[in-house]
Amino acid sequence: MPGVRSLLLALAGVSLAPAVLAADASTDTSDVHALKADTFKDFIKEHDLVLAEFYAPWCGHCKALAPEYEKAATELKDKNIQLAKVDCTEEADLCQEYGVEGYPTLKVFRGLDSYKPYNGARKSPA
Repeated sequence: MPGVRSLLLALAGVSLAPAVLAADASTDTSDVHALKADTFKDFIKEHDLVLAEFYAPWCGHCKALAPEYEKAATELKDKNIQLAKVDCTEEADLCQEYGVEGYPTLKVFRGLDSYKPYNGARKSPA
């Protein structure tokens, strides 16, 4: 019954499509700003205080930090503290420019010329 199997696969694909679209839409509601080389400097200039995470998608510590970082971003946006992230596998030059040697690296920016490492706890309350 190849026709029935094809029909079932086609129907399964149709029913999964809204779920895939919903998953993509949920990333749009993140309070963590994903930055690229062409947006990073303008973002830092526009905000008085930014905590930036430099990460790699395959990094286990980065994956563990992600939900805590998201919670912190949501809590801090009302205090006008922005949280951002930079994927160093895509933005290697930017990460090198800011001295990233391991993942995740967190840096506090008060403008482009004033930044320092964040060495505090990696839980949202901190």
